[in-house]
Amino acid sequence: MIPRAVLALLVLLTGCSTAADQPEPVTERPPAIVAVSAEGAVVADNRAEAFYGLDRSGRELWRDPAAYAGGADVICQARCPDPVFSGSAEAADPEPRSLSGVFAQSDARIRRVLTARDASDAVIVESDGAEKGSLRLIRPSGKDVRIPLNGAFSWAEDASRTTAVATSGKQALWFRHDRRGWRQVASDTFDEPVRSLCASGATAVVKGERVYVLTGSGKPVPITTSLPVVAGCAAGTQGLVVYAYWRDGGGRRFTGISGVDSLGKQTWSREIADEAQIRAHPSGTTFVITYGGATEVIDPAGRTVARHSGTASAAYTADGELALLTTEGKLRWLAH
Repeated sequence: MIPRAVLALLVLLTGCSTAADQPEPVTERPPAIVAVSAEGAVVADNRAEAFYGLDRSGRELWRDPAAYAGGADVICQARCPDPVFSGSAEAADPEPRSLSGVFAQSDARIRRVLTARDASDAVIVESDGAEKGSLRLIRPSGKDVRIPLNGAFSWAEDASRTTAVATSGKQALWFRHDRRGWRQVASDTFDEPVRSLCASGATAVVKGERVYVLTGSGKPVPITTSLPVVAGCAAGTQGLVVYAYWRDGGGRRFTGISGVDSLGKQTWSREIADEAQIRAHPSGTTFVITYGGATEVIDPAGRTVARHSGTASAAYTADGELALLTTEGKLRWLAH
């Protein structure tokens, strides 16, 4: 599935969200894959104002305009397009739900499901709407584990959904998943509040006043690029890009993309006169950039190695298969 931070997810314990460096919601934005696995995909359709689920053949299995209208987050369980909806753009969050009903009971005012295999193996952020809350780890066996949080919170997990980095205030917390569920394994402390942008294997990127590469051991490495601000990133085990969005004086949208090495240094950069989606192959050996009705596949040096026209959105599965959502709303699959 798509790492959560690639989707610009930022959950604040007050129930609000901030994305000053993210593109503004616009009705003309094309449909986008928000979660994908080998079995299918979940799509956010800004034009139809709905989430919908497609099986591998492209057949629509469900459609939910109410969740979209309410500002809910949507993730897949073990397989797409089996969804979990949680959160709300306004007021208290409704109970998280799946297609079959209530997914996980919670009395908290803020209750967002961040990741889930099923109702017995999930992570939920809970809060009463104040600046404090907890990260609730629902484990397949044993009692739930609650980790106290203080301040703005974010979560980013890798494509395999076995590594994640959460941030709360000035801390970055590392998590691993196995048959016993999620558990915290390490942490990094900063002099400033940070939020997680993306994760892959032993690498993650967090952002405060500066942007840093984390490895789970050793000191955070500052990232230095020509971008005026970093909005997000896409990471694989062997490669990383960061990106930013902006508009010129005439309102035209732009995307800036920079390749980054393990020392945090820029290796290449590119500017696109459009708002682009950027996703990473789990290995980091290729990335996909989708804009203007087409998808480009680029290598770690930023060179275009393939182009697929008639594409609204593209994303890699955990196994590296490329799913293309065509401008006609169909799914195409390309080998690893």
